[in-house]
Amino acid sequence: MSKARDADRLLKALGDSGYDIRCAALRDACPCRSHVRDPGLWREIFDRALNGGMRERDRAAHAIGTLMEKAERSDEWREVLARHTGDLDALMQDSRASRVLLGQMKRHGHAHRGAARQGFRRRRAVLDLSTPVQIAAWVNTHLGLEGRDAVPASDPGIARMWNWLSHRVTRQPGRSTKEDELLAKARRYLPHLFQRPSAA
Repeated sequence: MSKARDADRLLKALGDSGYDIRCAALRDACPCRSHVRDPGLWREIFDRALNGGMRERDRAAHAIGTLMEKAERSDEWREVLARHTGDLDALMQDSRASRVLLGQMKRHGHAHRGAARQGFRRRRAVLDLSTPVQIAAWVNTHLGLEGRDAVPASDPGIARMWNWLSHRVTRQPGRSTKEDELLAKARRYLPHLFQRPSAA
């Protein structure tokens, strides 16, 4: 079955009046089962994560958690996630929806809810780094640096990361930047941070 036909089938099921049918469609739409990246389908998934019934929210949150995992390794899935940064923020601002999403991220392999929240912030931040302040925040979040240990946006290493990222965006505007690429640059330009016993 083509992706277009599969998307149509899933969207039709999500519009069904039967609760079990909608829940099954959300399960089948998860990137662990489906390769469908249809914008309309993902709008429905994010809407169900925020406004659906309990099982719908759980299935939708599982799909979104899987999407965030896939986006770290795939440009195609990262593009899907990038279209929904506002929806992600809305989910995290809603106490009920954020609790379900973090619970699903915990089941995705995080040891505890706090690690799931940190993982969410790290993946969310890499989608829209646009200033040295945001790059510094990404580095600090990734390495768990706080207070006096946190690297400031004025650090020369952050400036070098920013120059590299700005150059890439200017020369290759359609190319996405993966988290492991940013981490490699951080290791290169901020090597002292990775000498700490707690550094990732």
